[in-house]
Amino acid sequence: MDNEDAPDCADATHERPDEPWVMAREYEIGGLHWFSNASREMARALHPLLAQVTREELGEGPPPPDEGTALPAEASSLYRPMEVQHVWTVSIEDVVDFNVDQFLTDLHALSDSMGAQMVRGMLEHISAVTEEYGNTVDATGRDFADAFADSLERMDISFDADDRPNVTIVMHPDQVEKLRENPPTPEQEARIDAILARRREEWIASRRRRDLP
Repeated sequence: MDNEDAPDCADATHERPDEPWVMAREYEIGGLHWFSNASREMARALHPLLAQVTREELGEGPPPPDEGTALPAEASSLYRPMEVQHVWTVSIEDVVDFNVDQFLTDLHALSDSMGAQMVRGMLEHISAVTEEYGNTVDATGRDFADAFADSLERMDISFDADDRPNVTIVMHPDQVEKLRENPPTPEQEARIDAILARRREEWIASRRRRDLP
């Protein structure tokens, strides 16, 4: 028995697809691959220090330890897991409307957040390792140039094809401004140059020894 107030069921049924919509596994893999590469490269673009770090991909690695679990005593301090997290909230309306601008905005926020956490974790790891091996210089209350010269005496330094030292200095912006206002004296510059010249000769000599049969 027909009812004029009832919805047009025939039309509604006609609009439904005959088969359920599914996403091919290849599309899912491709999408994840693009998302991973895009977020990683954007993080490196937003954080230049991160971009200077070379990457090595492992086919297999140790399983990540549970949160709060201490590492085994025999574990090298050069390997430490780094926890990075970010909360991404997706609006159903943005998905339905295919809001690409909002997606790219969220992707930018994700990349910036993860990049900042990785840089912070990397610097904390370097600090922990140098403290463990006693390869630190206390610069409290000292002139930066003098502390920097002392650090050049202690650290391992390599040189590029143009004999320039492969040394990266990471500073707080306030410290950079202080350095501009108080540049090294000629005597301090001469000491730094002399140390680098000596370390360059030591590095060249060590490479010659490795080339011997």
